[in-house]
Amino acid sequence: MKKKIIVFSLFLLASLTTFAQDMASLKIEAAKAYKAASNMDYEKIFETTYPKVFDIVPKESMKDMFEQMMENDQFSIQLIEVLPEFTFGDIKKIENKTFCLVDHNNVMEMTFKEPMEDAEMMIDIFKTNMEAKEVSYDKTKNAFTIKLRSTLIAVADDSTNQKWKFLNKDKENKLFSLIFDEKIKTTLGL
Repeated sequence: MKKKIIVFSLFLLASLTTFAQDMASLKIEAAKAYKAASNMDYEKIFETTYPKVFDIVPKESMKDMFEQMMENDQFSIQLIEVLPEFTFGDIKKIENKTFCLVDHNNVMEMTFKEPMEDAEMMIDIFKTNMEAKEVSYDKTKNAFTIKLRSTLIAVADDSTNQKWKFLNKDKENKLFSLIFDEKIKTTLGL
């Protein structure tokens, strides 16, 4: 009986240590991903991105898309680094993969190049389409400040050498659905 208790205690200790290490490394990697994105450091963004994303969108195409999204004929976007205040969901093992949903603060300033005619309508659009919790308009700068909670989907599997990598959760989970099956999506509550 004493041997069973010792074995169980060792198993429990090993499980808790593994979980703590996973969560500790997840916190470090999430901070790296957030910092890379807020600085628009493409190389570091790509280093923290789940590699199977690049099977769908090659790195060079993704970089071009980012650049076009951040600066175009109609507007420019500046990401503002804030305290991310991460919240981490449960770490879940599904089909030899490990997942965790990581929520964080995200703030951006979107400056339009033409005068804004209906700022209130745009505020409503940002709140609805981006699920922004707060949107303000600065008429002198012709810019919207958009504050929201964003979600990173952390994944560790064979393709990442069991290290945490991320993909952004979009409203309809389109990118996630192109990579992972419906069972994983449902288990994660996406």
